Amino acid sequence: MGPQQSLLIHDATQADLETLQRIGCDTYREHFSGVWTHAGMQRFLSDDFSSENLASSLAATNQHLWLLAKDGAGNAQGFAKLNWNSPMPLHNTLGAVGVELQKIYLLKSATGKGYGEQLLRVICGRALARQQHLLWLDVLQSNRAAQNFYARFGFRSCGEIPFSTDMLDIGMQVMAYDLTSRPQAHPTTCS
Repeated sequence: MGPQQSLLIHDATQADLETLQRIGCDTYREHFSGVWTHAGMQRFLSDDFSSENLASSLAATNQHLWLLAKDGAGNAQGFAKLNWNSPMPLHNTLGAVGVELQKIYLLKSATGKGYGEQLLRVICGRALARQQHLLWLDVLQSNRAAQNFYARFGFRSCGEIPFSTDMLDIGMQVMAYDLTSRPQAHPTTCS
């Protein structure tokens, strides 16, 4: 792992739409091409990162927050999308509502620089500023590296939900983080 470099993180706006499209498609292809057919991946990206869907999501600031992460030279390295007041999707967490970290993607070339942790700390700060006390996400069951990253930060596994692509039936691991604790200080319980 190389030395930690500083990441510049700002709230994305309509002016960042094309950058989000480009970095979103690039990072998704880099990380998830193995679970989709080529055609399925194209369909997913054409819908998920369409100009219309992104513009609508960027405008709905009472429901979503997009964060854009750039390196010191101003090059986009990744992004995150938060959904406010989102219920967790598991029976054992019925009634638990918090911030869903729907997307957090960094370019593969940006790994090992401490960017993921920096972005996650900013996410926690933004969630706390909105009086949210729970941060949750789902991650591919097969993505042990991501699960380990979140666990090191203080997330705890809460259960599994189904997820399918046009090629595979794969599960998603739901993980949660108690925002009222200091980062990495206390475990999050899911029951």
